[in-house]
Amino acid sequence: MDNVGYVALSRNAGLRRELDAIANNIANISTNGYRREGAVFAEHVKAIENGDPSLSIATMSRRYVDLSAGEVSITKNPLDFAIEGEGFFLVEAGDGQHLTRDGAFSTNAEGELVSSTGARVLDDAGGAIVIPPQASSITASSDGFIYADGQAIGRLGVVTADPAFMTRQGQNSFRAENGFEPVETPSIRQGAVEGSNVNPVAEIARLIEVQRTYEASQRFSQDDGERINRTIRTLGQSV
Repeated sequence: MDNVGYVALSRNAGLRRELDAIANNIANISTNGYRREGAVFAEHVKAIENGDPSLSIATMSRRYVDLSAGEVSITKNPLDFAIEGEGFFLVEAGDGQHLTRDGAFSTNAEGELVSSTGARVLDDAGGAIVIPPQASSITASSDGFIYADGQAIGRLGVVTADPAFMTRQGQNSFRAENGFEPVETPSIRQGAVEGSNVNPVAEIARLIEVQRTYEASQRFSQDDGERINRTIRTLGQSV
């Protein structure tokens, strides 16, 4: 494959991955606490011998997570919580502790507070939060303390992590590869959930733009392939 082919192939591969990210964003427009993904492209320039111009290849270097807030909706469910400002809820996962902004919680058969995916919601010490079955009133303070009939039963674990080291996991959560730190003064709203931060209009417009660019890049690759075939046929006829 010549240099033109490598340039086109690397570009197409990056655009395809960006299309996948955009499609995933659109699919999660209605997912509570979802954080959209974007793509970061980098240009790699390589010097070519014999005085020829340098070769420039654009590739998708990584994805980034958009941490801007989503719209908060009032549910009046006492087990629903929304974080206003920075931070993620801490939940238990099979491979450790994960982070999520989805605060649509409920209780399991043991009375433990769990996320919408069934993962145990953890307190600020990393333990489960148990809701007494006989409690008639569940309230929460703005700093995350939960009370059952006026008695404190735990504080929601709210943490923050470096977005550059956050890896998206299944079930709308992240793993903090570089660890996480507690948010000292979280701002919690009870009876509310945060929605996705995906802007559907902007995302669909971006989808159309990337798709057109991808198709144009494909046509460029096909045209270059035809050019090579014509050259080979011409050289073959002249022999």
